[in-house]
Amino acid sequence: MLLFKVSLIGVLFASISFCSYQTHTLNLLISLEAVMLCLLLFSFSISTMFGMSSHLFLVLLTFAACEAALGLSLLVSMLRLRGNDLVTALSSLSFCAQNTTDKSSLSVY
Repeated sequence: MLLFKVSLIGVLFASISFCSYQTHTLNLLISLEAVMLCLLLFSFSISTMFGMSSHLFLVLLTFAACEAALGLSLLVSMLRLRGNDLVTALSSLSFCAQNTTDKSSLSVY
């Protein structure tokens, strides 16, 4: 029962941190990982309390690992493209404006 309560408190605090720290992409990814770990802990505590199998735990663990790998690879590619990991730099309008103003790469042969 203690594990159940700890996981619910963890989900609450991780969700609050996800909503409040929205300046850098790395902060968002770490908050998402905290939410996933607390949900894993929650599903594990439910499965042990009711004596169910832990198939859901393994599926969530797989999704958490895939989400972490995909998030970090997107963060690295964004850092290489933009040079920073600010959430405000993710606007698609600034991406299009950045590519259309750079006409030095367009050359006529």
